[in-house]
Formats: sequence, C-alpha cells, structure tokens
Amino acid sequence: MKKNTIILYAGKKFGCLALNYMAKFYPPDYVVPNLDDNGKDSIIHASIIKLAKKLNIKIINNKKLKKLQTTQKLEIDYIFCAGSTIIIPKDVLKSCKYGAINFHPSLLPKYRGRYSNVHALFNGEEYTGVTCHWIGTGIDKGNIISQKKIKIKKFDTAKDLYEKFTSEAFKLFKILYHKILDQKKIKSKKIIAKTKYEKKHLPNRGKIDWKWNGKKILNFIKSMTYEPFEPPSFYLGKKKYFIIEHNLIKKKFYKSPK
Repeated sequence: MKKNTIILYAGKKFGCLALNYMAKFYPPDYVVPNLDDNGKDSIIHASIIKLAKKLNIKIINNKKLKKLQTTQKLEIDYIFCAGSTIIIPKDVLKSCKYGAINFHPSLLPKYRGRYSNVHALFNGEEYTGVTCHWIGTGIDKGNIISQKKIKIKKFDTAKDLYEKFTSEAFKLFKILYHKILDQKKIKSKKIIAKTKYEKKHLPNRGKIDWKWNGKKILNFIKSMTYEPFEPPSFYLGKKKYFIIEHNLIKKKFYKSPK
C-alpha cells in the first residue's frame, strides 16, 4: 500500500493504547502529546512521551509540525486524536488530505466540548457513550463515523466512566484503523440536531451547594470523583472538608487531606 503520513495527537490511557496498537501494524510518523505530559507516568495516566520514545516514534508539537509543512513540504494524510487535549491548528486541519478523526466521550451532538462525562453524571443522564467523528470547523460538529452507547450505573463515578469510555473508544479505534489500512471506504453521517456549544467548566465550579436535593448532591460527588479535579469539597465555618472514596486514597489517586 502507499505510505500514508499519519499524525497522532494523543494522551492519557486511551492515547497509549492507540499508540501501542498502531506500532504493531503501521506506526504514526509523529506523536503530538498533551501539554501536561512531562515524560513521566503519573498515578492515573501513562506518559505518551515516554511510550513514544520507547517505540522510537518522533515527538512533535503544533509549532514544529507547521514548520515541517512549510520547510519540508510535509503532506499529512490522516490525523488521529486519542485522549488529546491539544487543539489542532486550522491550517494543519485544512491541509490534511483525508481528514482528522476524533473520539469524543459522549453521544454527540449531546455534550459537546470538555468534561462531557462529568456533566452527564451531574445531570443524571442514564447513558453516555463514545462518538468517533471527523473533525470539522465547529467544536465536535464533524460528521459521525460510529457511536457506542454506555450505560451509566447507579454508583458510577467520573473515573468509572472514563475507564468505560477508554475501553469502548479503543474498540472503535481498532476497527477504524484497520479500515484505513485496508483502504476501505469510511462511511459517515452528518449531525442533524442543532446544539448550542457552551464553554465547559466543572459543575458549580467544583463546590457543593447544600441547597441541592440529595440526588443532585450525590450526582455532584460522583461527577467530581476523578483526577485531575480536586475532590468535591465544602466548608464548615473556615475549615474546608473533602469527600473522597476510601479506595481511591488507598490506591493513592488522592493524598489523604490533613
């Protein structure tokens, strides 16, 4: 087959799974890591930089990628986003021959933008999911390639949903990647429903409101149970208290508050 130039924007557990898998068949030419990746594994996530170095895959950032396109006439065929928090420059997207593909943690068009699972939990949704889609001009508005629905169980936390998302997203990634390697046509459909994009932030800025009913407080606690968020907190007088699942302290996801 013709050698395609593939760029992988990646991070977190999903990004590492994708990179390891690609390396077995057809590795990406360059990896663009998240800005918070310092080359060392964290308590929660493995480092994509560390893995790329181990696999002898070149690491690059947006600035250097654009420079390669200018100075060396680098032609990009595909871009994959797997666990990435980096925005791809518009001119890089525009120059990509076949397009860029993202894996979003919701059933688009619902919950466009960041913290999708967090808001799904806080709002008491019964389902979330994964959407594999082409990256278009608007945020999370590109044509949908495939989707997988994920049931939100009664006591699922944001951490639980991230693990479920990672598992299902990786399955969709493998199917799609082999379609591309086999040069099969990728079918997609437009997002018909119109949804207003709102810049995402954590529910109630990460603070419990005791005026909420019990169900809403529980949803808030579940939605905030995951790094990198500070655990859900509240004040009694001037003292600040945290609500943390005991197992997460034992596993050192959080340091025990003093």
